[in-house]
Amino acid sequence: MAAEPMTVNGGTCPSLETIGAFVDGRFKDRERDVIAEHVASCEACYFVFTEAARMRVAQAAPVLVPMPARRNTWRLAAAGLAAAATIVFAVNLWGPFGANGDRRALEQLVSAVGTARTFEPRLTGGFTYAPVRGAVRGPNDPPALSPDVRIAIAEIEKQNAARPVVATASLIGGDPNRAIEILESATRSNPDNAGIFSDLSAAYLVRGAQRSDATRDLQMALAMANRAIEIDRLMPEALFNRALALQANGLKSDARAAWQAYLTIDDRSGWADEARTHLRILSDRP
Repeated sequence: MAAEPMTVNGGTCPSLETIGAFVDGRFKDRERDVIAEHVASCEACYFVFTEAARMRVAQAAPVLVPMPARRNTWRLAAAGLAAAATIVFAVNLWGPFGANGDRRALEQLVSAVGTARTFEPRLTGGFTYAPVRGAVRGPNDPPALSPDVRIAIAEIEKQNAARPVVATASLIGGDPNRAIEILESATRSNPDNAGIFSDLSAAYLVRGAQRSDATRDLQMALAMANRAIEIDRLMPEALFNRALALQANGLKSDARAAWQAYLTIDDRSGWADEARTHLRILSDRP
């Protein structure tokens, strides 16, 4: 028999058994999306979700435990999870990530995003190549995100810390203004971190694509990419963003040279194929 639903904020949340089934992947399509939407927006349910996911990983280990015993383990844990959810709802227990937490959160975000690329610039962190699915159409029209991506962003946002990983989540979530604000601050405290400057270049490029007057943003994008390359001359993300920024600023000859420079360090990936496409476009004469 399913556990009683939790009541939080005057609304009814999914039962603990339902969240457990969600973690186990027993829902499909619309049902899964509805639960994911709720989990991403409800702090108590999100905590239960993460704890249940940890338990699921632990149970996946090759330990010989009879199935009835595992079901009993879940039932015994359910009461504890419900209590924990109530505590989290009443008191904010989410502390700063720390370096290891930042890395884990970024890895989860990269995995959730997968091949759902919504803007041209490259972010650091190991994001998979994919063609741009659809350009961001305006500041009030954010990109469509899958439930998995929204959950990953929600986990990062709950830390309430102005860290570069939060900027990455903000940019993917369609808020380049916040990403720029966080990364600008981060460059002052990390003046030798090429990745931060490269991601800031990406953020300026994304915001520039949303504005009718993008001159300053595009100039800043180029300046930040140049700074990243001064620190790390072979950073693929910075080289890619610099070429984009040069092209966006109308500097065709320099952009062609920049795309060629990118291809000297990467000539086989999807990013390289995209660089070649830009080169062909720039080589066309009117």
